[in-house]
Amino acid sequence: MKKNNRKKKQKHRSKSEGDGIIRTRLPQEGEVLGQVIQLLGGRLLLTKCTDGNVRQVHIPGKHRRRMWTRLGDIILTMPRYGLQPDTKGDLVYRYRQNEVKVLQSKNLIPEEFTAY
Repeated sequence: MKKNNRKKKQKHRSKSEGDGIIRTRLPQEGEVLGQVIQLLGGRLLLTKCTDGNVRQVHIPGKHRRRMWTRLGDIILTMPRYGLQPDTKGDLVYRYRQNEVKVLQSKNLIPEEFTAY
């Protein structure tokens, strides 16, 4: 007789489940919210920012493999000060869907960005 040594599989729960409290990183001084409109390849994204500029955003090395971005994602960018601050920037944070809803409730995202 064979013994069944299989362990029961545990159900995976998403991180958003739980007590319902969502901590969302809000834009600080000098940071701008934006929506990814095109993936340029490599470490570059084209984003439409809330200040009206379209920026070419660079993903820094410490975020490159941890923050996977897709078309339509809402991200937090830091404009590059010095040369071309209106056309270039760096990625700081990528918001998840439940965090985007919190930003919408606080009216930090314009209506045209809501087609997430």
